[in-house]
Amino acid sequence: MRQLLRTVVLALVLVPSTASAQGRFIGVDDDPALGDPKAPVTIIEFGDYQCPFCRVFWRDTFPRLKKDYIDTGKVRFIYRDYPQAVHQEAVLSAMAAECADDQGQYYEFHDKLFREQDRRGRDVVRYKAAELKRWAADIKLDTAAFNACLDSERHKDEVMKDFKDLDGLGFDGTPIFFVNGRVLAGAHPFATFQKVIEEFLKP
Repeated sequence: MRQLLRTVVLALVLVPSTASAQGRFIGVDDDPALGDPKAPVTIIEFGDYQCPFCRVFWRDTFPRLKKDYIDTGKVRFIYRDYPQAVHQEAVLSAMAAECADDQGQYYEFHDKLFREQDRRGRDVVRYKAAELKRWAADIKLDTAAFNACLDSERHKDEVMKDFKDLDGLGFDGTPIFFVNGRVLAGAHPFATFQKVIEEFLKP
């Protein structure tokens, strides 16, 4: 993580709470979720599909988080977009994931995006729209619908809304997590998430 948390921020998760002095809120929005909607803990990740640190979280932490907490009904997980200007395909990738969501396969494409980059190295990986379309075909999406969606930039406003919801609150870099409103900045190990989650699960 290039820089850790620079300001304390509260989040809107299940009930509204002020996120900043400007009266802005951080919420689940209408982004696709994993887990039980009634789970006692909600984790919102603001990520960038080309961010190596987001990929580290996906590879090293997310699988156990999913197995131990999401799949067991204790955590609801939502991924929101915070594409960084230094990553030239980040917005395109986020739009592609939204196009996959049109076909009910957001997290399948989310995983595919990170997996394909992970195979190519540990730093920022470059790719083009043609590769995103090929990856969509790999996971059996309707390629004609996906390609038309991506080419039209249908979901660009949705991606940029996510970005604007977090922008200006003092964060530099990704990933940023809100765990029932508590901020974790950076690709923390599973143990860090476990400690925070278990605090919220205490009776």
